[in-house]
Amino acid sequence: MTTLPNAPIPEVDPLVGTAPARPLSRVAAATIDLAVVLVLAALAVIALAAGLALLGGVLIVATVLAAGAIVRGLARSGRTPGHAAMGTRTVRRSTGASTGRALLPALARRDLGTVDLRRGRDPFAPALAPFAFPDRAALPPARPVRGRVPVIELDSGQRVSLASALVLGRNPSAPVDAPAEVYQWPDLSRSLSKSHARLEWDGRRVWVTDLGSTNGTFLRTDAGSQPFLAFQRTPVPADATLELGDRELSVRTEG
Repeated sequence: MTTLPNAPIPEVDPLVGTAPARPLSRVAAATIDLAVVLVLAALAVIALAAGLALLGGVLIVATVLAAGAIVRGLARSGRTPGHAAMGTRTVRRSTGASTGRALLPALARRDLGTVDLRRGRDPFAPALAPFAFPDRAALPPARPVRGRVPVIELDSGQRVSLASALVLGRNPSAPVDAPAEVYQWPDLSRSLSKSHARLEWDGRRVWVTDLGSTNGTFLRTDAGSQPFLAFQRTPVPADATLELGDRELSVRTEG
């Protein structure tokens, strides 16, 4: 794949490979944080009502400090006691990072999103698959093998040949400097991006490039689904199964 000089760098989705937290997890995290503050406040009221002014004052200070720590943790790392208990993190949708001092503006702009760290990638971690792919520069030159052009089998039943490079998506297009066939894959759930992924066959192996899709491209392995780094051309094993958003395809090499 070649690129034109001074071509703009594509924007990479900072939340690729992450899993949105379920509503119940978000509510539970907020409830835990609120409960910490309310319990301390209730104890302070009880102490003051019982005439224990010193203890009540200490509990009031503890209540203020606990509330401040929760807000500070949310702003600095997107993690609070509730998030830690539920395995979630709240970050900015636009950057995948914590808000810092811009917590209130981000909240007002609805730029906050909560992800499930147990089901997907931590947005603070690199979007790299946790296994090493072969170095493209170290691979021997490819020689076409007659009669062994792979076929892509879509979960919707269609079969598409990889005789030439192929771009898949809801409404795909290929740039002038990287020509390819395009296949419009109907997707009512809209989990596919318009141009989601590019697949190529060099005569020896299949290469996959995630085109900065919103919901990511994954290789299914025995260890689970492994995410591709956006815009990184990566080889995949023979007879691989790929997940594009909520859709699935298989690569089959036919004799």
